Amino acid sequence: MTEQLPAISIVEPGAGELVNVLGAPIMIKSNGRSDQLFFADHPLPPGFGVPMHAHADEDELFYVLEGEITLQHAGGSATVGAGTFIHLPRGLPHGFHNAGALPARMIVIATPGGGLEGVFRGLDAAGRGERPLGPRHIGEICAANRVAML
Repeated sequence: MTEQLPAISIVEPGAGELVNVLGAPIMIKSNGRSDQLFFADHPLPPGFGVPMHAHADEDELFYVLEGEITLQHAGGSATVGAGTFIHLPRGLPHGFHNAGALPARMIVIATPGGGLEGVFRGLDAAGRGERPLGPRHIGEICAANRVAML
């Protein structure tokens, strides 16, 4: 019996699954099921940010492509620019925002990726609903995917 090799995945520029996460478009390039890597292209409009939170099940990694990102973490904050790599181990409280006047953009990777992907898809779906998406509902979506808002 011949061993079955996994299929290669090629995602062309501009392709992927576009989700809207609280006003920021995120292009999911790699499905992050609980046993796979999650990979997304994440533009951050000026003023966009994510408050302090912690992931129970995945490490999160950022690579800043354009602009500046201000990262908050337990030890303080740091503003970083293009070319910066950030590793956020699971359980580490963190948040980030684009405090600049220009758009920023980063690659987001999570391993394994199921929880983060669930948050993004859940927020996108809820944002399409008829009722406004408030802090309580956002917290429920995050908690269902083992991401704790702090």
